[in-house]
Amino acid sequence: MSTGELPMNVQQQLARLQQLQQTLSVLISEKQRVQAELEEIKLALEELSKADEQVVVYKAVGPLLIQTTKEKVMAELTEKRDLNDTRLKVLERQEARTRTQISELQKQIQSAVSGRGVEES
Repeated sequence: MSTGELPMNVQQQLARLQQLQQTLSVLISEKQRVQAELEEIKLALEELSKADEQVVVYKAVGPLLIQTTKEKVMAELTEKRDLNDTRLKVLERQEARTRTQISELQKQIQSAVSGRGVEES
């Protein structure tokens, strides 16, 4: 059975399924990026916590390295970690919701296609 033979509602469901699969792919990529950034922040915080209070610390600002204090960098990294934790939770919820929508839509399409096949027999 080709796509041209499918009812318009099934064709629309297939288009929606493709859209949801693309959305899922983007969500997974973004989630992986946030997880990698969180790991980098975690490692940086661990190293800073081991360092002496008087250590000279630099942070990247565009193409420059600017001298700053350990406390300021730790505060910035902690805030960034917290924001990324929140972002990760949102992405995980969106991913779960999208996976559920994909599953439900696949069932609807399968039901419509198999039901149509029975009618033609």
